[in-house]
This record gives sequence, structure tokens and C-alpha cells, in this order.
Amino acid sequence: MAFRSEILIKLDKKGRVLLPAAFRDELPADDRGAFVLYHSPNLPGVVNGNSRAGFDAMLDRLRAEALGPKGALKVALDDEAFDPAGYLSASARTIAMEPDGRFSLPSEFASVLDVTDGVMLVGKGDKFQLWNPDRWQARRDSDRDKMAAFVRGLGAGDA
Repeated sequence: MAFRSEILIKLDKKGRVLLPAAFRDELPADDRGAFVLYHSPNLPGVVNGNSRAGFDAMLDRLRAEALGPKGALKVALDDEAFDPAGYLSASARTIAMEPDGRFSLPSEFASVLDVTDGVMLVGKGDKFQLWNPDRWQARRDSDRDKMAAFVRGLGAGDA
């Protein structure tokens, strides 16, 4: 599974968003009728998306990394323990798709994205993101400068 590309998706007359075929094709074959959206844990105004299986696998890795083998049991038994996977799960939504890939964007995600007439869909490899198009362009410009600096730094040790 590798979500690639950046695509501006205009809302249709009913306010629905289209998950393009290139993204739908990256969903596991038995998981193509729906996917999961969740708020970015550290980037305000961004909504992440993944297959249901991909989201569940991420939660399993997160629990193992953040809590360790005994931590998962502590979280299961201690209602006051912080569970990062539980935090992400609480606001995650399973989103059903129509056969053509259209879906309704829940209001809690639309308001975070400040959706007017479209969203920018951005492939990030093992997940995808929904961005406000103007915010994405600013981020893209910033990332372009960081990428150029990174590439220049690759040759720094060749002297």
C-alpha cells in the first residue's frame, strides 16, 4: 500500500468528496468499501486517512511502541492511564464510500479543514491526508525549501 500524488478534489453539488481511483486501488481488496479518517495528532487543520486494516495496524504499533508489553495491560485496566492509540481512535471515523468513490465528509473534519469548495488530497505513502488547499500550498512551498537544503546536505560529506 502506497498512497501517492497530490490532487485537488472539488466538492460535488451534494458536498461530497471523491477518493480517486488511484487512492481507492491502494486500499486492500476486501476493504475498499470504506476507510478511516482521523485528526492529525500533531498538525492542526490536517485530517489523515487510511484503510481500516492500515489504521488498526498503526494503532497496534503505537500501543507497542508507546506502552511496551506491560503498558497495554495497564491501559486496559487503568482508566486514568494515557493511551495514545485510544486518543486517536476516539475521534476516528469509518467513512463509507459509494461505488464511484464519493463520500460525505463529516462536519467535524470539514470544519477543521475549513472546506469551502474543495480539499487537497495528499499521498503520504502508508496514509493519505486531507488539507485545505491554501494551507497545503504554503506547506508545500516550505517543504520544497527543506528538501532543497536536505539534498544540498547529502553532498556535504563528499569533500
